[in-house]
Amino acid sequence: MSITFQATMIDGVLRPDVPVAVPDRARVQVTVETIKTDPLDEVIGIGQGPADSAEQHDHYIYGTPKK
Repeated sequence: MSITFQATMIDGVLRPDVPVAVPDRARVQVTVETIKTDPLDEVIGIGQGPADSAEQHDHYIYGTPKK
């Protein structure tokens, strides 16, 4: 049987992101491949501002006229 799933390493223990159908104490072979993530993923979306801030960023940052 072969399954592929994503997991997170926490304190030296791999924690599957979803339940995995493997019996307790079953011996398995593990191949680890890190997933490249954007380091800013954790902060994207936490800011507050005007709804048009993406389109009008020059106006809000530099004071240029709105387009």
